[in-house]
Amino acid sequence: MVSFNALFLASTAFATISAIPTDLSARTGTPSSADANNTLNFYLSPGVGSNITYTNGPGGEYSVVWGGDFDFIIGKGWNPGSVQTINYSGIFNPVGNAYLCVYGWFINPLVEYFIIDNWGTYNPGTGGTHKGTVTSDGSVYDIYENTRVNEPSIEGTATFNQYIDVRQSKRTSGTITLANHINAWRALGMSVGTFNYQIVSVQGFDSAGSATITVG
Repeated sequence: MVSFNALFLASTAFATISAIPTDLSARTGTPSSADANNTLNFYLSPGVGSNITYTNGPGGEYSVVWGGDFDFIIGKGWNPGSVQTINYSGIFNPVGNAYLCVYGWFINPLVEYFIIDNWGTYNPGTGGTHKGTVTSDGSVYDIYENTRVNEPSIEGTATFNQYIDVRQSKRTSGTITLANHINAWRALGMSVGTFNYQIVSVQGFDSAGSATITVG
């Protein structure tokens, strides 16, 4: 049986570059180990409250409804992640700026990565350095890189790179083959370290919407 961990991070105020969260206070810690229900502890900053509702479903299923001037990351996955093939399906209905993606971190070196299959009104690659493309799972992904300087991370305030792969053909279900993306990053000289957590994630930025996602 595959077990899934759930992760919920939220913050009411932080600046963004390329609409990627850069000051999410809960991201400065590492998600806790799973409890008896294979659910990680949730992180919720004061002030979000009734503006977001998360429902933790069975197995790899979760849903979220949100709306307001705050940013969040929510999802289910693995801690640590791995080079694996991830299957997911669901409904994703953003109003404004939001992403549906595989999201995670490497350590040694510290890297935050996003493999984005769907988004709202803002292309998440905007403002990044376009490094190339990779064809995977039925579409071309544009590969972008950002460098964050003295920003919050899972290791505290640090300088680190972000890898952002954006699918040209949006979708809300399918397969994401991690090996294809990692091989493309390495071929472009983008360092890959040891996996930290890895989730199939819904992320929202001063927006509204709803999503129901099943991982696996």
